[in-house]
Amino acid sequence: MSESRDLHDLVGDDLAEGERERLERVHALLVQAGPPPELPPEIAHAPEPPVARTLRLPRHYRYTAVAAAAIVAAALFGLGYLVGGGPGEQPVETLAMHGSSGASAELDLFEKDAAGNWPMELTVTGLPAGRYELWLTRGEQLAASCGSFAVADGDTTVPLNAPFALKDFDAWVVVPAGSERPVLTT
Repeated sequence: MSESRDLHDLVGDDLAEGERERLERVHALLVQAGPPPELPPEIAHAPEPPVARTLRLPRHYRYTAVAAAAIVAAALFGLGYLVGGGPGEQPVETLAMHGSSGASAELDLFEKDAAGNWPMELTVTGLPAGRYELWLTRGEQLAASCGSFAVADGDTTVPLNAPFALKDFDAWVVVPAGSERPVLTT
């Protein structure tokens, strides 16, 4: 009962009955286990942190090291460009698009990928800045969207995708976002 009274002195009366019983069991186990063992004297004080040694290059080697690092970085960049993002594959078809306001576009279709998608790249010239969408049409009606893009001043080139059987459609059009009025057609 004195253990329970000691616990009562520590936590007070603000506990729910189930919580008090749980804490009394834990308290009894802690009293039964006794105090932790004493800390061994060999680890009573933390060891001194190691001191780092710095090697100083002679002054005339520093510029050589910087030049060598720049050459290696340029070579790795060039290798990455050629392997990963070089000139790329050639389009299987290029479609010309034109608009009544003098705007034009070129749509490059690439080889169909393993998932059945047609990757493409659209380059537009002469469109006012804004958001646009590329659509496939069937019977002069918008039928399937191939993505949206934003145009800034000058030429704009965007990658798009057509996950459709292209033979099921008649033409390609570019419309302002939210509109059905084409500004460019094939």
